[in-house]
Parts: sequence; structure tokens; C-alpha cells
Amino acid sequence: MSKKCAKCEKTVYPTEELKCLDKFWHKACFKCDVCNMTLNMKNYKGYNKIPYCNVHYPTTSFTAVADTPENQRIKQNTKVQSNVQYHSEFEKQKGAYTQVADTPDMLRHQQNTKNISLIKYHADFEKMKGKKLTVVDDPETMRIKQNTAIQSQVEYHKVKDQLNEMEIRRPDREAREGPARPQPGKISNYEPETNTGGTPYSMRNSQARVVYDSNIGKDLEGPGVHEVEDVPTRRVGSISDYDPMNNQFGSIGRYSGGDPEPPRGYQAPPPQSYQPPPPQPAMPPPSEGMVCKALYDYTSADVDEVSFQEDDLIIQCQPIDEGWMEGTVKRTGQRGMLPSNYVEPVN
Repeated sequence: MSKKCAKCEKTVYPTEELKCLDKFWHKACFKCDVCNMTLNMKNYKGYNKIPYCNVHYPTTSFTAVADTPENQRIKQNTKVQSNVQYHSEFEKQKGAYTQVADTPDMLRHQQNTKNISLIKYHADFEKMKGKKLTVVDDPETMRIKQNTAIQSQVEYHKVKDQLNEMEIRRPDREAREGPARPQPGKISNYEPETNTGGTPYSMRNSQARVVYDSNIGKDLEGPGVHEVEDVPTRRVGSISDYDPMNNQFGSIGRYSGGDPEPPRGYQAPPPQSYQPPPPQPAMPPPSEGMVCKALYDYTSADVDEVSFQEDDLIIQCQPIDEGWMEGTVKRTGQRGMLPSNYVEPVN
């Protein structure tokens, strides 16, 4: 099918063909519709698919429309319809992902946005440096602070479950030790004239009974005294100073009447030179037995328990029952009961 010129409607051959404004033209027929000035592809202007020169190109002008109520209603309805259509499209797009190609320009933009965000964050952070926030120390805040510190310590040492388990397995004192035993007193606190209940050592079995009296020069009375003959008058001394072999008191050294006479037929042994005793072999150091190392601090909760600190060495350990053992704290020298889950064996 041959191509027709839009101006002269004759056949257009390829050598003289000019395609513009969706039409085919002869180069000589491509002219301004008003002044017939020959145009080319650089100086033409098209309007309704008709070529014009710059001078005769038709200009558009606005038309004044009266602002009547009808025009206002139409304008408002158009706006409402546009908003409804926009929001309907917006609701349809909700929850849908828009795929964006990771082009170099997009990646650069993402990196710049991230850098700007970090710069702004650190700028605000630097501004807050050195500033203190004042908090009122009311009773509730102090209680929360104390509870937080306690919980932090418990969580740090990991002993919360161990303490609960130990308290559950701890037998009561009466079941562990039996009935309470009276504490023994000291013999130096015993007064024969005022104490009628006996001394703590009055129940001891003794083969001999010795009677002392603080009344100097008086006859001794009591069962077993009548068999003693010619009891000399003596000064009272400590029972620990009495020498029954030589019948002397160390605290006074003599009887009140002078030196005792030796028995008849007694011959004094000849004086002998002092011979030093042979040297005794050195005793080996006592064995420490089973040695354990303390993992945590422990404060005794009973009189038969011992307290220790972390990393203390416990020597001569003896397991008693499940969860408890007996040992001696090497640092303090105290011996008693301690929880076995607070220590670990070393040897």
C-alpha cells in the first residue's frame, strides 16, 4: 500500500518521505498551515496534528466561568469522588508488599539513610552524656532497689534453688542432736556452802573420797573421816596443786607445822646427777584428711555449724548424711557442721 501525503494527498516515495505528527509528508509539503513557511523537524510546532511555525502557533487562553452554586456543587462532588476512589485504592494496597529492585542507586540511598539515622542518634546520645536524672528516693523506690540488689546477688551466685533445697532437707535441731544438754560449769565457780545441787563433776565415779575444809585447825566431819587418824592441820590450796605422792600442796609447799617427818625405816636415796631425757623423734605433721574448697560464703545458722568464706579450705572433712558433712576451717581452726553443696573436694 502506497503512502499518501497529508498535504497534497499524492504518493510519497521513500527518498522524499517525512514522518511527523503521525502522518506522512513530502519534504516540500511540510509547511506552516497559516503562512506556508517550509518547516523541518527542528522548528515546527504541532497542534491538533497540524504543523505551525513559532509565530502562528495558536495559544491557549483561559475561559472565565461564573462561580454559581451549581458549579460549586459539581466541584465538591468531583472532589468527594476523587477522595473515595483514592481511599479505596489505598485500602486495597494495605498489607501488600511493593517489590523494589535493588539497584545501585537504591542501595546507595538505603546506606545514606542508615548513616543519617546513626549520626542523629549518636548526636542525641552525646548531648545526654554527663547529665544525671534525679529520682526521688521514696520508700517504694528504696524497697525496689533493695529487692533488685538481693535478686541480683542470688542470681549471680546461683544459690537460690540450692538454698531452698537445703532448707527443705535440713532436719530440726532436736531430731539431729536429741534433747538439749545442759552446759557444764567451771569447778572454780563451785561453792560448797551455797551450792546444794552438786557440781557438774559430782556424778563422776571415784575410788577415793577426799574431804577438805576451809576451817583451819578444826576437826573434819563427815562419812569416811573417822577412819582418818592424826590428820594434820593444813592450809587450803587448789586441788590441782595437791601432790598425793609426797603429801604436799604446791601452792604453799609446806604444812603449817613444818616439814613432815619421813616414815620409820625410810632411807633417802643417794643424790644422782641429772640425766637429760633422750631426744624424742619428731612427730609427723597431722594429716589433713579429706580437703574441700569453699565455693560460696556461708554463715552458720546453729551452734554446731561453722561459718566460712569463699575459697576457704576445709580439712578433715567427714560426710555425715546427705547434704551435710563435718570439717575444720583451716583459716579459723573452727570445726563443725557445714552443707556439702557449698564445697567441692580438692584431693
